[in-house]
Amino acid sequence: MMNNPITGYQSLADEDYKMLAYVSSLKGLLKPFKSKGELELLESNARSVREMMEPLMQRLIQSARRYPVRQLPLIFTIGPAPSGANFLRWRNQQNNKSGTPAFSNLIGDPKIPQRARDALLEIERDRIVFNMQMSVLTFIIRQTRECQEKMGQAEKLYQGRQNS
Repeated sequence: MMNNPITGYQSLADEDYKMLAYVSSLKGLLKPFKSKGELELLESNARSVREMMEPLMQRLIQSARRYPVRQLPLIFTIGPAPSGANFLRWRNQQNNKSGTPAFSNLIGDPKIPQRARDALLEIERDRIVFNMQMSVLTFIIRQTRECQEKMGQAEKLYQGRQNS
């Protein structure tokens, strides 16, 4: 993570992703899967990478809670999804509802110090990219499960025809 001397926010850098990039190569994604076992392996790999992203998420949250952002009526937090993935969310400090409207108001408010608005923009960029990456991994996990089920159904139909 690189600390921005102007905003104080530490955004994610290439170094933060080196191990993830090594572990999560997409080379194995584009091939003709011949068995449920191959799909199970892809699902397992996607789950592992998703779990490996958790420390990055925690680092982003900790960095976002520093000055000058901690002075704003906005909370940067984890929002768990029904899929099991965790996404980064803004929350409104006053009512714990979605912080997106509050974020939108703050980032455009000239009364908010420029340093804080710059930090908000950096955080939002990291949030958008992080959530996209979590979403892609979650989609791969869901699709591999669905493909496994469909392959299983096809094999059962085939076995049923063989036994007739």
